[in-house]
Amino acid sequence: PKTGGRVKVAVKVQRPEILYSLLLDMYVLRLGLVALRALWGSDTDLTPIADEVAAGVWNELDYRQEAANAQQFEFEHRFLPYIKVPRYLMEYTTERVLTMEWVEGKKLGQLELPQQLDFMAKAIEASGAMLLQTGLVHADPHEGNILYAPNGDLVFIDFGLVSSVHPRLMEAFASGVINLITMDWPGFAQDFKDMELVPEQFMRLNEQKGAWEACEIQDFTLMIGEVIEKAKMDDFGDLVACVQQMADNYKFLCPPYTILLVRTFATLEGLAAKCDAEFNMYEACLPYAIRRGLAPTTRQGKKELRDTLINAKGEFAFENFQESLDLMRRMEEQLEQGEAVAEGQAPDDEADPESTNITNAITGRAPEIVGSLVTAPEGSTIRKIMQEADTVAFVDKVLSETTRDVQSKAISTLASSLQERIVSSGTLGKPIKLSKKPVSQFSSKALWSIVGKHAGSLLAAGPKGIFLLLKGLFLVTKIAVFSSVRAVTSACFHVIALLFTSLGKASASVANKLL
Repeated sequence: PKTGGRVKVAVKVQRPEILYSLLLDMYVLRLGLVALRALWGSDTDLTPIADEVAAGVWNELDYRQEAANAQQFEFEHRFLPYIKVPRYLMEYTTERVLTMEWVEGKKLGQLELPQQLDFMAKAIEASGAMLLQTGLVHADPHEGNILYAPNGDLVFIDFGLVSSVHPRLMEAFASGVINLITMDWPGFAQDFKDMELVPEQFMRLNEQKGAWEACEIQDFTLMIGEVIEKAKMDDFGDLVACVQQMADNYKFLCPPYTILLVRTFATLEGLAAKCDAEFNMYEACLPYAIRRGLAPTTRQGKKELRDTLINAKGEFAFENFQESLDLMRRMEEQLEQGEAVAEGQAPDDEADPESTNITNAITGRAPEIVGSLVTAPEGSTIRKIMQEADTVAFVDKVLSETTRDVQSKAISTLASSLQERIVSSGTLGKPIKLSKKPVSQFSSKALWSIVGKHAGSLLAAGPKGIFLLLKGLFLVTKIAVFSSVRAVTSACFHVIALLFTSLGKASASVANKLL
């Protein structure tokens, strides 16, 4: 805190002559990998692994770069309001001395269980956003580098190791998460190739000849399905174990990027396991995987998404969009199941066992995480596809899918959002704060352009188009009115409850003083 023009700071000073020791370590590592390659008789060059590690360590030695990494990290993740980074004092920072403001916070092990769950829910959501949305990953997220602030924010420190993920890899990771959860093994096999974890041509070991031979993707698909279906796939380590098992028969690669990313997510899973033994990393990453799948940034990804969602007639292919909708419904059902168990209600006979707090805290925000693409800059591809779709068929299908259940959920979601605007979010006890990423002016104009295009096309389509337009306006008005009434009513009851609680505490305090 500032007192008398002074600021309380933390100063990080580099150890003298550390460069020599680190370079020696990297040289020994490189020689060791060369020796391992010769020992194993492998035709895979392992030295890029040492080069990747050395590059990361080298960047860590320049504290000015670390400060720049921290500022970029904070900017890229500004849509997650609970992510905080200390303010760096660049006028007192050099290559070997780093000066930053002092921040208050506790480590995971110093927190009570409810705070630990909140800590990890936010940390895991942030990691999903890093890997699948921004591509800027804090590659050293151990317990000492993330602090839980008194107000519930997460303060990230130590940005010496920051990894950048290429957009094509983010799209492959997103596809991999979705295909793993939906058990689409042909798609998952292709994901391995896109992630550069297998050669361009799949290779299988011929045990008799002791040599690798080319094989078809169908062979790899069969193996991957058999191995994974027999395993318990809750965390990243389970997938690594499956890959190790398959490596006895099929050739795998170890691209340099995997070194830091595997370490990052293995560390986070280890932290999550300390407070939630049933945590599932894949389901926790699913909302951001769906979002990335609908927001590709590579040319190939955009083309594939358009070919998937627009059929030969120029109509929006809702049947191909159904998988994403089904996954969203699945996450909502799991959240409702978890809430029912938490409230002491008996779950349905066919329901899954009690869900985890961390996983539900993230998947429960899936509609918001995915739905925010409508106005987000990275949602330009899906907005363009929506604009290109045939209007009458598109609107008719949307309205037909807007059932009473969908309307009820829309009213509930909008009412909750309005209530949070009326009543401060701090009094509502939300486990994770809502995203507040600024909506770009261009994105808003693009959205209104879509609405205007389809409205104009409906008017020009004759009686059927006008009927659909009026039906749509009626549904929008209905949802807006009902959600507004519910929000105001809920807010009033909430304020009254707080008032009576305050009066009760005041009365008790007065009574204690009189006694």
